[in-house]
Amino acid sequence: QRILVTGSGQTKLFDRLNEAFPGHFNENSMVTAFDVKQGKPFPEPYLMGLKKAGVAANEAIVIENAPLGVQAGRAAGIFTIAVNTGLLEDEVLLDAGCNMLFHNMSELKAAWPEIIKAIQL
Repeated sequence: QRILVTGSGQTKLFDRLNEAFPGHFNENSMVTAFDVKQGKPFPEPYLMGLKKAGVAANEAIVIENAPLGVQAGRAAGIFTIAVNTGLLEDEVLLDAGCNMLFHNMSELKAAWPEIIKAIQL
């Protein structure tokens, strides 16, 4: 099950996601800035995501592209993958505590089968 955890509350973002991924995201599969008292880097957004998915931290994976999101995922006790989609130095994401780092989504996609096999989800 996929849960989208975003620090955004922008309606346009939700519209774009629902347009790009019809049927994948609805209120029950999203945690937004409006749902939490403390956003990233606090673990609350990801803890709420775990609750919505009905899984434990050791049954989930976080994929993040920002240091605060990496910190939040790790604080929630979730295996956290960083994808450096921006201009950050890799060290920033590594210092935030990610378990793995990829330089783009294509790298992550190529490695995905081995990741799943290795962590046995």
